[in-house]
Amino acid sequence: MKKITQAIQKNKGFTLIETLVSIALFTIVLVIVGGTVVSVIDINKRNQLVSSVVNNLNYSIDSMVRDIKTGYLYKCDYTGTMTVTGLKDSAEDDSGKCIDSITLISTISGEDIVVKYRFVKAEGVNNGYIEKTIYKNAVPSIYSITDKKNVSIDSVNLTIKSPDALECKGEVCDYGQPSVFVVIKGLAGNQSVQASKFYVQTYISQRVINITDFNDAN
Repeated sequence: MKKITQAIQKNKGFTLIETLVSIALFTIVLVIVGGTVVSVIDINKRNQLVSSVVNNLNYSIDSMVRDIKTGYLYKCDYTGTMTVTGLKDSAEDDSGKCIDSITLISTISGEDIVVKYRFVKAEGVNNGYIEKTIYKNAVPSIYSITDKKNVSIDSVNLTIKSPDALECKGEVCDYGQPSVFVVIKGLAGNQSVQASKFYVQTYISQRVINITDFNDAN
């Protein structure tokens, strides 16, 4: 009888306390693992959003760079006649540092069109966006090339080197190659997207087949 009792005691299961402790430990581990997984998913989502914002910003700036690269007659803060003829007839020397805007004759569409890029400050704050104006028809087309919601630009500086500014010796002029040095500073992101500072610095050299033809046209 004693042997049977000992066998029963040896084969008994977990006590209620042991079961509760096991469940509690399992719950704690599950909560920690679940929190980690949710955190990783959230971080990955934010990184994807930031990456999307930065990619869109790069695309916008690249489109402006291509437009300037294939254009001609760069002007700083130009306020004259916004036509191809008016820009060509302009005698003002705009070589040097531009503040906030650049006007040029764009050829990227296959025809000569006056285009203006301008840094617009948002109301009440210093940050803003880059605006593009196309002077093709009687009513200019104006739109922002940067994301107003997720990109906040602090400053845009452009330094123009125009062939018109180079010294001429007698009747011979060394026109050189027009170029634009661009510096853009700002912040990519908003309350829902982790903000990241950006600093874009690029040198744009003109890619026109015969540069002197445009100077002769002036």
